Amino acid sequence: MTVREPAMSADPDLPDQPTVEEVDLTRAWLARRGVAVDRPSPLPAVRVGAREQARRSYSVFGALLGVIWVAAILPPIPVPAKFVLVSVVFTAYPLLQWRRVRPRERVAARLAPGGARLPWRVAAGQVGWWYLASVAITYAGGVVLCAARFATSPPAAAGWAAALAVGLAGTVLVLGPVLRGPVIADDETSLAVDAALRAQDAATFAPAAALAMLAWIDLDATWPAVPPWFPVRVAYLVLALGTLLAARFGRRNRALPPGPHRPAAGLSGSTPS
Repeated sequence: MTVREPAMSADPDLPDQPTVEEVDLTRAWLARRGVAVDRPSPLPAVRVGAREQARRSYSVFGALLGVIWVAAILPPIPVPAKFVLVSVVFTAYPLLQWRRVRPRERVAARLAPGGARLPWRVAAGQVGWWYLASVAITYAGGVVLCAARFATSPPAAAGWAAALAVGLAGTVLVLGPVLRGPVIADDETSLAVDAALRAQDAATFAPAAALAMLAWIDLDATWPAVPPWFPVRVAYLVLALGTLLAARFGRRNRALPPGPHRPAAGLSGSTPS
């Protein structure tokens, strides 16, 4: 039987300490990555707990996206407005959740000694080359297809261009701190957590490849006629979404090294009293 210590309590006089909920969410997050603990150390608990709290609201986000897609295919809505509406929702909701996480990152920065910024290549490797490929495909391909759309429908192309600009702004706001933020760690485990969170933050709060679905709006707008470059559009959707899925599942629940947490009883080699 696993005997657990009481989780840390949320003390309003100790704002730099993790809350009960953050501790519980971090314990579950670490367990999925092969680290069984009763009480995570404060630094990972503050960082991971805040992100897990933000991620829990994504079920609401999924329902909201369903409503937006229904609205996007309704004929009364002008095509340029459809592009902008979908892009704003796809970009704004994850960005708002990212803003919820940032205050706890500032707390984490006070808990650990100041770390150096990683070289670009190292940070990019931690974020994941599949993810970065999905971003490049989404925006580069989107620009090419948007330019091609100007020949047949300038208003639709203008809406697509505005939608891409909104999405790119949101992606930059997240990827800037993810790629250039200093390392926040005080041991081997928190260093591994820092690397894992860079990849998770990018995929969760800046899922740029979702904007490849703008090409589907364009397909719907021209129905039943086949739009120009139809095979290219389909390949664009497959590549952008495929690389994003590869990024998500390639790093999902990757094992972490153990650290100075309080280990779960019966799993640390000691006999609980």
